[in-house]
Amino acid sequence: MFATKLKTQLLLITILPLLLTISVVSLFILFDVLDGIETEVVKRGESIASQASVMSEFPLYTGDIDALQDIAELILRTHDLSYIRFIDSTGQLMIHENNASTTDTLREFSFPVYLQAPNLEDFSNLGSDTTQPAALGTIDFGFVDNSAEAQRFEAYTKVLSISMVALALGVIMVYLFSRRISDAIGNLVNTAEKLENKDFAARAEENGAGELLSFQRSFNAMISSLEQNDAELQEKISAATASLNYTVNQLSEKNVALAQQRQETIDLERSKAILEERERIMRDMHDGIGGQLVASLAMLEREQDSEMKQNIHSVLTECLNDLRLIIHSLSMQNSVLGSLLADFKYRTSRKLEQLGIELEWRVDMDADHLAIKPQTGLHLLRILQEAFTNILKHSGADLIRVRAEPMDDIFRIVIEDNGQFQPPAGALEAGHGIRNMRSRAAKLGGNLDIETIGSGGCRLILSFPCTASP
Repeated sequence: MFATKLKTQLLLITILPLLLTISVVSLFILFDVLDGIETEVVKRGESIASQASVMSEFPLYTGDIDALQDIAELILRTHDLSYIRFIDSTGQLMIHENNASTTDTLREFSFPVYLQAPNLEDFSNLGSDTTQPAALGTIDFGFVDNSAEAQRFEAYTKVLSISMVALALGVIMVYLFSRRISDAIGNLVNTAEKLENKDFAARAEENGAGELLSFQRSFNAMISSLEQNDAELQEKISAATASLNYTVNQLSEKNVALAQQRQETIDLERSKAILEERERIMRDMHDGIGGQLVASLAMLEREQDSEMKQNIHSVLTECLNDLRLIIHSLSMQNSVLGSLLADFKYRTSRKLEQLGIELEWRVDMDADHLAIKPQTGLHLLRILQEAFTNILKHSGADLIRVRAEPMDDIFRIVIEDNGQFQPPAGALEAGHGIRNMRSRAAKLGGNLDIETIGSGGCRLILSFPCTASP
């Protein structure tokens, strides 16, 4: 959260200078302590060198190696040195004594030995122009720096401990002193976040002091003003929205009415044009082709009876029946399914009565409200025509039952007979007439099923989609 980040920033702003100050002071103290330790180590080396110089001045001058050997052993034991060497003025090693038990880190020193016991405190002036006595040789020695290392580690530890304690105390004091300010600012930030989320009921807790308290009060007053402005704005928006919705609804209703009028006008014009075209086609077919067929049949009646006359008469009759079927499918009166089926029943009933076949016809009243297109009606009439033709030719039935009713989104027509039709195996699937009927059913968007029933007859089930007429 941003409030937490703000507190962290305040702590860092106050702690970082404190941390920097403590670090600088600690480094100065540490360097001073280390410098003092180094000075003590150098003084110890100078003291040992001074004693060795005084003791070895004469043996070096006389070249008494035995005396130097004794001096080396004495100094080695007395000062716990790791080694000591005496080298003459020509650089030749005279004595080298080691303390074999020492393996730690060494501090090594090398001091010259002068004739007449030179003052060791004047070694820093060796490079000056002052004339120095002749050097008798050099003393090299080394001693273990364990005590100095321990002092350095102790100095590091003390300085680090003091620094950590000072930093911890500083952090605690900073936190305690800045807590009131950080809490007040954090409360302001939280309130600002609620205000950003449109929560105008939020108020900042007035827990600050001085100018911060005045700022909190001013901030709360600003929120109150925003809350009032938001309420007024919401009222204006609601009124404007209601007015706009009313206007839009009015326009929408008018647009719907205009669209309906326009569509009705278009549908009327289209229906009128289709009706005129249908009437023209029906009139031409009836007066032209129909008249020619009727005239041909009339002329054929005058001819003597013969097999050829019967064949021609049969063909012309079928053509005339097909023409009537097409004309009926184009009739405006048959634009609904109920009228189309009723017209088919009327034309078929007379023929069935002449043959002594009873027709049970039951069509649901909903068929009078289902629209059907001319092409769809033609396919349906041809399927029914083929079904009745097959019954009349092959079944020997004296009863035909027809049921037509809607089922969910489809319309179902069932045709049954009580004949004794026994088709060969596969005839119901492979026959030419059956294939045509199934093809026309597929064009209707439906399907055709044919099955035998227990009495020996057949049952034809035609299912196809059909929509309600407007």
